[in-house]
Amino acid sequence: MADDERTLEEVHAEIEAAAAAGRLDEATSIAAASWRRWQQAGDGVGGRRMLRAVLEADGAPTRDRAICLYADGLFLFRAGDQAASLERNEEALAVARAAGDPDAESLALVGLSRVAFRDGRHEEVVRLAGEARGLVADRDPAAAAAPIHMEAAGNRLLGNYDRAVELYAESLALAQERDDPRGVAMEQHNLGHVELHRGNVDAAAALFAARLDYARRSPDPYERAMTALNEAALAAARGEDEAARRRFDETLHLLEADGIVLDPDDASELDALAARFG
Repeated sequence: MADDERTLEEVHAEIEAAAAAGRLDEATSIAAASWRRWQQAGDGVGGRRMLRAVLEADGAPTRDRAICLYADGLFLFRAGDQAASLERNEEALAVARAAGDPDAESLALVGLSRVAFRDGRHEEVVRLAGEARGLVADRDPAAAAAPIHMEAAGNRLLGNYDRAVELYAESLALAQERDDPRGVAMEQHNLGHVELHRGNVDAAAALFAARLDYARRSPDPYERAMTALNEAALAAARGEDEAARRRFDETLHLLEADGIVLDPDDASELDALAARFG
């Protein structure tokens, strides 16, 4: 059975069985190859539980272990645990460098850029993301996707909207090339908000509409909250205050109901609406 045909529970069981049998390298390889399925499902708790089987053991400094550490750092970031995410990403960076793997090192730098992002150190975000991008400049273009995304996000919150659009558009094109519907929808969402900041309301509306097919099919509750946020921001830009307030309140309800900690860029858009309607 192909990996993508197995349930998350089946993959998790295989990882735990391999680790329990002393085949830690095998377990780590499976975890490194499959952790994004938990991310796509919006199940950070389950993702961390899966990774525990390989990260609690003392493993060799390999590419796969570095990727698992990075993944754990990302789940911790989504949960809002800055200190633990920083620790995991610093460990991922050390392991990636010991393994001599530029792809894994680039990912660890991306993880550190996320921590800086939530700390409000946006110039540091751009620097770290640029360093991460440089490590993979001559490799598989897909490896540059995460660094480009974070460089765009840093520029966005610095108010460099034209540069942010260039980078988000580059990231969107990469997601389209590798047939990554989640990545496509994410950058359509981000581009929509930057276009609102640039006063291009019709362009933002088209981008928000384009991501809806993915958002409606996704099991990730974050996507539902972002749909409400997008519609609130769009209505506010059109001067439709009653509709904007209603969708803003719905966004708050969804965030609270699902225990969602917003990414800093999305939080900035919610804060702008809160200043108007909160």
